[in-house]
Amino acid sequence: MAATALKEGTDTELRSILESVVSTIGETLSSLVGRDIQVKPDEMLVHDKASLLAALPGPSAVARGAMDKDFAGKHMLTLIEVPDAVSMAGLLMMTPDDIIAQRRESGTFEGEDVEAFGELGNVLYSGFSKVLRDKIKNFDVRMQDQGLVQTSDSETDILGTESLVTFSFKMQVADSPESIGLVGIDLETAEKWNQGPIQTSADDGNHESAASLAHKHDDDGLESIPAAPIRGTLASFVIHSDVYRMLRRSCRRVGLDLCRHGRGEIPNPAAHRNEVVLLDIPPAEERRFGWCRRIKDLSKTTRVVLLLHHASRPRVTQAFLSQADAILGFPCEEQELSQKLEQILGELQTEDEPPAEGDE
Repeated sequence: MAATALKEGTDTELRSILESVVSTIGETLSSLVGRDIQVKPDEMLVHDKASLLAALPGPSAVARGAMDKDFAGKHMLTLIEVPDAVSMAGLLMMTPDDIIAQRRESGTFEGEDVEAFGELGNVLYSGFSKVLRDKIKNFDVRMQDQGLVQTSDSETDILGTESLVTFSFKMQVADSPESIGLVGIDLETAEKWNQGPIQTSADDGNHESAASLAHKHDDDGLESIPAAPIRGTLASFVIHSDVYRMLRRSCRRVGLDLCRHGRGEIPNPAAHRNEVVLLDIPPAEERRFGWCRRIKDLSKTTRVVLLLHHASRPRVTQAFLSQADAILGFPCEEQELSQKLEQILGELQTEDEPPAEGDE
């Protein structure tokens, strides 16, 4: 089968758990190898073995973890593209940078690099275990073994034979080019972590790609909302498609013309005067707090809304310090977002009103 997306609303708990796992990778590996490693959560899909291999951007190193206690016999997979696996293994062994560069270029993954990658896996799964034990009862996971998979490697055993729920992430090791990795668990385990069944597009006999499904779902429920007269513009800098779908409905409800910007685009304060800017801030995207602060420092007429994933007290404090005009935790109800946008629109329109006669 082709990769399929999970139906919105059936995967909330699982998404939160896997996003927490992915969000630990950068900090854990950075501390271990002594270089900055940036990891950004991306998307969650269901793959069978064939579709997973076909989706790999290139040869990937695999760290396989063995679950224990109530999940004994189950596995967790972490895949990282070979060049980055080679870089991190080399940094762990204090290999000179020029030698690491040569090994990245050659694309080989063997010998001491494989052994060092196993050590990376040990530390990685120790971090995963700590995060997951706080969320899942009677659970543990530890590094079991490592290997290599390629798009043509249909005989590999390390991926197992079951369909997997995968959460992909973008990774950048120091100044190297950005790559794609993922973590994966089997469907049965995924439903236990989700505390209920999860549904995919295949459940309706729909085998479209995840990209086409996301596009189709952009229209879900939109036409049922009366379109308010346009009263302003909202510039969205959104990473997750779920946020964008909710944002489209809110903008239609309150009368905002929605302008969507690319995932990697940085807001230009001068371009958004008298507009509302919404910044989606998942874990590992802390730089977006700086974007908010810069907008507010350079453009007093721009209103900024921050949508925080995993809105912990430190993250909310950081949002306040960045001078955000409104702060919401995600996931949230569309009506809640609409009320915030309505309030901000009212403030903007009040500021635009000319002073009454006799006022100085």
